[in-house]
Amino acid sequence: MKIKGVDYVMYYVSDLKKSIDFYQNTLGLKLDGEPGDSWAEFDAGNVTFDIGTFDKDMVGKCSGVAFAVDDIKKSVDELKKKGVKVLDEVWETPVCHGATIADPDGNKFNLHKRNDGTAGAE
Repeated sequence: MKIKGVDYVMYYVSDLKKSIDFYQNTLGLKLDGEPGDSWAEFDAGNVTFDIGTFDKDMVGKCSGVAFAVDDIKKSVDELKKKGVKVLDEVWETPVCHGATIADPDGNKFNLHKRNDGTAGAE
């Protein structure tokens, strides 16, 4: 597996509309496309900045990083063989797919692939 870049950084939020307003109107980030039911993406220059409401236990506690890879399933299988804990098998959205992994301390990160094939700041 080869990491190609960082695709996005994510913060967990309690109120999507309120947070969209803050990041868009207070900080001036450009909303990137239409928000989903539980997430929104912003253009933050060299990386996408995401907010999501789908993990209420993590609100205000941490951020997450997504490492871009060429093949999610192959990468997940490779990590499983190495004894790495996979928290969420391959998931899909209209713009991407990925998997959630834990490091040895339980910190979550995602393996990620954009449907358009780009990675990082491309």
